[in-house]
Amino acid sequence: MPSCCKRAHENMKARAELLAWKRRQLIAESRAHRAELAHQLRPLAYRLESVDTGLRILAKLRRHPGWIAGAAAGVLLLTPRRLSSLFRLGSAGLRSWRSLEPAIRMLLERKD
Repeated sequence: MPSCCKRAHENMKARAELLAWKRRQLIAESRAHRAELAHQLRPLAYRLESVDTGLRILAKLRRHPGWIAGAAAGVLLLTPRRLSSLFRLGSAGLRSWRSLEPAIRMLLERKD
């Protein structure tokens, strides 16, 4: 093989190795970016789960309008004092659930 062809072959080989190295670097960088993005989106995903739950509840209520009428009748039968105590109880329960839910999730995931 003539020396000019050898040199061209070596240059192409060096270029191919450089491109392979750059590709590995870009893949590693891309993985790091994806992991960082996933970490940053976790709180948003948690909030969107609540939205999904609310939308499922609304869809179920639309299919069962009698539940709305029953709830409205129940509210009308309750006195304001009982109603406010129920709201306080529900609010405290919801706050407790929101503070305990991540720990419960972690325990359930650990069992898997």
